[in-house]
Amino acid sequence: MRCGAACTDCRGSYARIVLAFGTTRGSAVKVDEIFGPTIQGEGALAGTVTMFVRLGGCDYRCIWCDTLHAVDPENAVRWAEMTPHDILVKVNQIAPQQRWGDWVTVSGGNPAIWQKELPTLVEELQIGGWRVNIETQGSVPNDAFKQANTVTLSPKGPSSGMKLDTDKLAQCVALAGKRAVFKFVVGGPPDMRFAMDIAQRHPEVPVYAQPVTVKGAFPYLATLCETVAQTPELSRWKVIPQLHVLAWGNERGR
Repeated sequence: MRCGAACTDCRGSYARIVLAFGTTRGSAVKVDEIFGPTIQGEGALAGTVTMFVRLGGCDYRCIWCDTLHAVDPENAVRWAEMTPHDILVKVNQIAPQQRWGDWVTVSGGNPAIWQKELPTLVEELQIGGWRVNIETQGSVPNDAFKQANTVTLSPKGPSSGMKLDTDKLAQCVALAGKRAVFKFVVGGPPDMRFAMDIAQRHPEVPVYAQPVTVKGAFPYLATLCETVAQTPELSRWKVIPQLHVLAWGNERGR
C-alpha cells in the first residue's frame, strides 16, 4: 500500500534524519543562513526579489551540491536554532521596507525534512505578510506544500548520484497542486531523459530546465537550449541558467 504524507512510519524516518543534525527545542529548526534581499536565480521566480531562509539538514548528498554547508552533518554545530517566530523577526530585521506580498524562499538542504516545523514556519511568514516559495527535491512529502504560495520541486537526475523515489515525488506534486513547478538541473543526456520522463508523468506541472553549473560556467547550456528548442513536446519548457551565479559567481549569501 502506498503511504501518504501523514504516514507515521515516514514521519518517524524523517524525524531520525532531523535528529542526526542535532536535537531542537519545541518547534525550532536548524538554520544555516538567512540573507537578502537578493535576486532569485532559479526556477519560476527567476529574476524576482526575495529573502532567503536556508534550513540545515538534507536526506540527499548530491555529487554536485553547491550548498554542502547546509547539508553536511559536520556543519550542524554552526547552524542556529530558531523558532518560526525567531525566523520571521530576523527576516523583517534585514529586509528594508518590506511590502506586503514580497517573497521569502525557504530552501536547504531539504526543508521538507522538518515535518512539523515547516508548516508552522510557512504560516508564520504568511501571517507576517510574506509570500513563501519552498525549494525541495521532492523526496519528502510535507503538509507545508499545501500552504506555500509556490513549491519548486527539483528532482535530482542521474548526474547527482541520487536515486529518485517516484512515489514520494507524486505525493509531493499532489500536496502542492497548482503551486508546483519543476526545476531540473541538466548536465547531460541522461539528466535530459530523466527530466522528460518525470515531466511526462506530471504534464500539469510547469518545467524550468537549468544547466548544471561547473566552476561558475554552464557547459551544457547551448546543448540544453538546442534540445528544448528542437523538441516539439518541450515547447513549453523554459531554460534558465543560475542568474545569481552569472551576477555574483558562487559568493555565499547571494
